[in-house]
Amino acid sequence: MSSDPSRPTRLRRARALGDRWLEEAQLARPGWAIGSLLLLCAMIVGASVIPVPYVVERPGPAVDVLGEYEEEQILVISGAETHPTEGELMMTTVSVDGGPGYTVTPVEVIRAWFDRSQAVLPRESVFPEGQTREQTTLTNTASMSTSQQGAVAVALDALDIEYEPAVLVAGVEEEGPADGTLEPGDVIVSVGGQTSADLEGFRTLIRAADPAGPVAMTVRRDGEELELEVPAEEADGTARLGIVLSDGYEFPFEVDLAVGDIGGPSAGMIFSLAVYDELTPGALTGGQSIAGTGTIAADGGVGGIGGIRQKMVGASDTGADFFLAPAANCQEVIGYEPDGLEVVAVETFDQAVEATETIAETGSTEGLVTCEDVIEK
Repeated sequence: MSSDPSRPTRLRRARALGDRWLEEAQLARPGWAIGSLLLLCAMIVGASVIPVPYVVERPGPAVDVLGEYEEEQILVISGAETHPTEGELMMTTVSVDGGPGYTVTPVEVIRAWFDRSQAVLPRESVFPEGQTREQTTLTNTASMSTSQQGAVAVALDALDIEYEPAVLVAGVEEEGPADGTLEPGDVIVSVGGQTSADLEGFRTLIRAADPAGPVAMTVRRDGEELELEVPAEEADGTARLGIVLSDGYEFPFEVDLAVGDIGGPSAGMIFSLAVYDELTPGALTGGQSIAGTGTIAADGGVGGIGGIRQKMVGASDTGADFFLAPAANCQEVIGYEPDGLEVVAVETFDQAVEATETIAETGSTEGLVTCEDVIEK
């Protein structure tokens, strides 16, 4: 057998090259690891701050309508006999993160998914696509103004107090043409020297006005008629004032409800109860802390609302012992009542008054309709 004297040399060289490659790879590995870790961290941080198309509903404050909000008395009735009251009638609210002009991140969404007091919803299910922050504010303000008007009317109906229908300014767009000239609550008397018997008639008169403006309008504010020159802008060939008109009422006395920048129609029932309370002798609540929510219809019907679970939490956190919930929301209520909060289901204003009076007299909800009773029907 013959042998190859060069073989050991080639093996040693191959081993030396392999050892050198391995050594260099080991030296480079920490750099690769650090680079990969930094890349991963950057991806995580980026994903945590990228806006997502969702909104997060959280419990908002519960506000006593019989008391003050932002150092201002909420309910003020002038020109009618009112009566001292006590206890609390709390309107409840929902704080919404992620609306027009605002965003939420994946981290906030994930955190909300694991919190029973919060809710995650697609943005388009809450806010129309393309709606701006200013449009959202105007819509909420108009809804609140219309709700307050309807609430007062329902309370006066229950007391057989007469009032007159009217067309009013429900909202004024911030920095819009009419901002600073018209105010929410103004009753429209005439536009361009002409009057109308209904809402659509006044809308037609405004659209027919000179887009270059100003538009001559007469409004009634705090019982006084004002002749105004309202700035306008052109929009699709017609005059635009940046206001929302709605059907409303002129009452035989002044009723002011001041709730700052809180918007929406869901406090209607509580507003009605508060007005009814102040216009009738004695404390409707009997000194109890009662919260609630629900829209109010012209016939006194109490309608369902969004965010009922968050509103119950907000009421409980604020100290309410009882909660008046629309019967239409009962499916969402059961199993989510905060400890210590007794919930009563109501379908009409009359039922809400009866429930409040019963709680005042007995300090309990015994004998009143619960959400379990509604679901079992």
